[in-house]
Amino acid sequence: MTDQPSRVSVSGRLKEVLELDGSPVAVAFLSDIPLGLRKWSRRGTVCVMIQSARRGSAFYCSGDRIICGGRVHLGMATSAGRDLKDFLVKTEKLAASDTAAQRLLGLTKSRAPRKLGEYLAFTPLEKATFAPDVVLFVGTPLQISRIIWLDAFQTGQINTIHGEPLCSGVIAAPFSRRRIGLSFMDMACRAFGRYKPEELVIGVPYERLSRIIDSIEKSIAGTAKSNFILRLLPKLIKP
Repeated sequence: MTDQPSRVSVSGRLKEVLELDGSPVAVAFLSDIPLGLRKWSRRGTVCVMIQSARRGSAFYCSGDRIICGGRVHLGMATSAGRDLKDFLVKTEKLAASDTAAQRLLGLTKSRAPRKLGEYLAFTPLEKATFAPDVVLFVGTPLQISRIIWLDAFQTGQINTIHGEPLCSGVIAAPFSRRRIGLSFMDMACRAFGRYKPEELVIGVPYERLSRIIDSIEKSIAGTAKSNFILRLLPKLIKP
């Protein structure tokens, strides 16, 4: 999946099979400004940027455009331009004390990639002119579960990592650990990004998409029919 046409077909297939609301989002750490992408000019949060790309926008941003802790969690800067512990305790009210906030930040630091470039690129997968590092999916628990099982179909291994906050769990962790990352999103993230209550986000290392696509027609998580369910269904519906 190194060329643009294949990304178009892969994105279309995933949207069709999983019945996604919006596109998978391609994310990449880049040292040079990507061709054909507009600059994210205003300051914003990563959760808002993901939503924008999910709905069709293609853009890049520099670390100084990220106003949340995401600039640190994603290795784009060593400082968020504010006291993150104070922000988590007094502003977002996600931690009860400096000690609790420090523990949370310790977890995110262990997942953060080293600074890989000046820019982050976000696009719908079908518009990606660059090789993505991670592909994000916003969906319901059922849709997220299907992605996990499609990935595990060939290997029998469910190799996921749960991480919060959103940017650390579904971008940093999949990149640095090459594992699928899952985030439930904190309340501030959901409010900023206007995510639905039933939505979760999953981040998949880009190289894993090929086996997910290959499993669609073979797995019940895709379009295959379960012989067990087909045999059992008449008994379950029999009056």
